[in-house]
Amino acid sequence: MREDVQPMTVAANRSDAAPAVSVTRLIGPGLLVAAAGIGAGDIVSATLAGAGHGLTLLWVVALAAFLKGVLNEGIARWQLATGTTALEGWTLHLPWWVRTYFVAYLVIWTVSVSAALTSACGLGIANLTNDMVSRPMGAVIHSLAGGALVLIGGFSGFEKVMKALIATMFFSIVACAALTFDAPAAVLRGLTLPTIPSDGGSAVLSVLGGVGGSIAMLAYNYWLREEQMAGAKWLRFVRADIAIAYVFTAIFAMSIMIIANQTFHVAGVRITNAQAVTKMAETLGAIVGPVGFYAYSIGFWAAVFASLLGIWQSIPYLFADCYGLLRKHPRAVREQLTAVTSTPYRLALAFITIVPIGFAFLDQPLIIIRTFTIVGSLFIPFLAATLLYLNNVRIPFDSGVPRNSWLTNTVLVLALFVFAIVGASEAGWIRLGAR
Repeated sequence: MREDVQPMTVAANRSDAAPAVSVTRLIGPGLLVAAAGIGAGDIVSATLAGAGHGLTLLWVVALAAFLKGVLNEGIARWQLATGTTALEGWTLHLPWWVRTYFVAYLVIWTVSVSAALTSACGLGIANLTNDMVSRPMGAVIHSLAGGALVLIGGFSGFEKVMKALIATMFFSIVACAALTFDAPAAVLRGLTLPTIPSDGGSAVLSVLGGVGGSIAMLAYNYWLREEQMAGAKWLRFVRADIAIAYVFTAIFAMSIMIIANQTFHVAGVRITNAQAVTKMAETLGAIVGPVGFYAYSIGFWAAVFASLLGIWQSIPYLFADCYGLLRKHPRAVREQLTAVTSTPYRLALAFITIVPIGFAFLDQPLIIIRTFTIVGSLFIPFLAATLLYLNNVRIPFDSGVPRNSWLTNTVLVLALFVFAIVGASEAGWIRLGAR
C-alpha cells in the first residue's frame, strides 16, 4: 500500500489556465458547508447573546466566522495539494490513535447532532404550525424526509433543495433584521470596538463555539470531489467560495443578534434557552405583525432543516471513508466507497436517519441541542492542531499549492487556544461568566 499513501502531485495544474466557473457553480460547496454548519445552536447562542448584551458582541460573530473560514480554507488547501481528504491525511501521516479517536468521536458526535437537529426541526415545524404538527412527530418526519431526499435525489437533487432552503433562511432572517433595524451606530460600535461585558464571558464563548459549524467543515472535501474541483488551479476559486460562505454565516448570525437586541434587550425582556425560538417569533409578531412571526418561523425552520439535510448527506462520506481507511483499501477503492451509491455510504445514511428517532420523544429538546454544542466545540482545537502539522510539513512543494503562511499559522494557533477554552467552558471544565 506504500505507493497509495504518497501525496498526489498536481504540479501540472499550475500551468493550466484557471478554470472558467459560473457564479452558480462557484457559490456551491462553500454555501453548502455554511448551511450545514448553521443550526439551532448558532441561532440559540446568537439570540441569547443579543438578548443579554445587545449589539456589543457582534464582533464575536465576525471573529468566529473568520477563524472557521481559515480552518475550512486549510481543509480545502490540503485536498487541492494532495488529492486526499483531511481524514486520509490524518490516517496516513499521524499516529494510529488519532484515527481511532476520531472514529469514536464521530459516532458520539453523529448521535448528538442527529438528535439535536431532528429536535430542532420538530420545534421549528411545531412553532410554524402552532402545534398542529407536534414537535416529536415533526422530528420524526424531518429525519425520515432528510434520509429519503439524500437517498433518492443523489448529490444533484440534494444541492437543488439546499439552495432553495439557503435562499429561504437567509432572506427571511435578514428581512426580520431589516424590519427591526434602527441603530446603525450601535452596529458599527459592536463590530469595530471589541468589548466583553462584565457578565458576558460565557456568551462570548457560546457564540464562538456555536457560529460556523464543526465536523460539518470536513464535508467540503467530499463536495469538492462531487463538483470535480481538484488541483492547484482551483485554489483561487475555492478561497472565494469559502469567503462567500463565511460572510453569509456572519450576516445570518448578526441578523439573529440584531433581531434579539430589538425584541428583547431594548425592551428589557430576559429569556432562557427554552424561550429562544418561540418567544422570538411571538415578539416579532407583536412588533411588526404576522409577517414578522411567519418570516422568522419560516427562516428558523429552513435553517435547521438545511442543516439536517447537509449533515445527513455529508456525514455518511466520513463513515464510508473511515471504513475504507480502516480496511486499508487503495485510494481508488476508497473513492468508490465514498460514492453516494455505495453500500457503506447508504448504511451510514440509514444509521443517521434512524438513530435520532428515539430522542424525538424526549421532553427537553434544548438540552439535546446544548449537548450537541458541547460535543461539537471539542473538535475545533483538534482540527486546528492537525492543520498546523499537515499544511506546514506534508503539503508537497511541487504541488502548486502553498504551505501555511506565517499569518495563517498565527490564526490557527489563535483558533487552537480560543476553541480549546471554548470546549473546556462548554463542557463545564472551566467557568467564564454567568450562564
